[in-house]
Amino acid sequence: MANIKIVSYDKSKNDRFAGDKFSLKDKNLHLSVEVREINLFAAILDKDTNQYLAWTSYNRRDEKDTKRLIEHILKEEILNHPFSSSSVVFTHNSAMLIPSAFFSQDSVRDYLKQQNLIKPGETPCSDFIKNNDCYSVYAVDSNDYTLLKEKYPQAVLRHHSSVFVEYLLALHKGNTGNQVHVFVFPGYMDIVALQAGKLVLYNRYNFHTANDFTYFLLWVYEELKLKPEDCPCFFYGEIQEKTEMFDLAWRYLKNVRIADKISRFTFSSMLESIAQQRYYSLFMQYLCI
Repeated sequence: MANIKIVSYDKSKNDRFAGDKFSLKDKNLHLSVEVREINLFAAILDKDTNQYLAWTSYNRRDEKDTKRLIEHILKEEILNHPFSSSSVVFTHNSAMLIPSAFFSQDSVRDYLKQQNLIKPGETPCSDFIKNNDCYSVYAVDSNDYTLLKEKYPQAVLRHHSSVFVEYLLALHKGNTGNQVHVFVFPGYMDIVALQAGKLVLYNRYNFHTANDFTYFLLWVYEELKLKPEDCPCFFYGEIQEKTEMFDLAWRYLKNVRIADKISRFTFSSMLESIAQQRYYSLFMQYLCI
């Protein structure tokens, strides 16, 4: 079986599948789903071996009726195995972090309204971030939320900020140094700054150019009085070496690098062609639910 095949319903030929569906039979499986503005990604993990067996990508671009498209996607065979657990992460829309001492579940919509972080047709949501004793508050498209909740009623639904912060705090617990971690999406980035293993900043920044990208990155270093030589910057997501964004960041900070792959998991041979770095939040979410 070829590593990549075209998912038949998509006329644009941009939707892809990697894996062998027959390898999923009689396995203890976890389904991870990541919903972006114009894409839906999914990965299937064998929980007994800690190996990812399948990955798939669906393109939502240029669809006027996104509700109908989500319904169509969720009928795909690869998303309808008998999973023993599942999780969904939403990446679009900004989130705000609120300490537990000041958080009220009844006030989630009000928090979002005060910061203009919710629009008509969106559902207010919140996630508890155990490692930081705080809540991530955000809004999700109501159609997406309802369809995914109905499809996977036992799934853990979270925002990208929650899994990214939770993952980094667990990974660097006890670390005595300073670090900046930048997850890059098309047009925006989530920045997390850690000092001695503690969260000192989480924020989302929208950018249009590599200069914008670098400006916000340098602003974080300046605002937190971080010295680039003592504070490495790790990149995740839609960024690679020898690109304009990476080169500009390296020019001013020097101490920048692409984050290492997740060591907790292995990947089947059919997933070797997948850019694991690009889908880091998809592959790490099982560790943060």
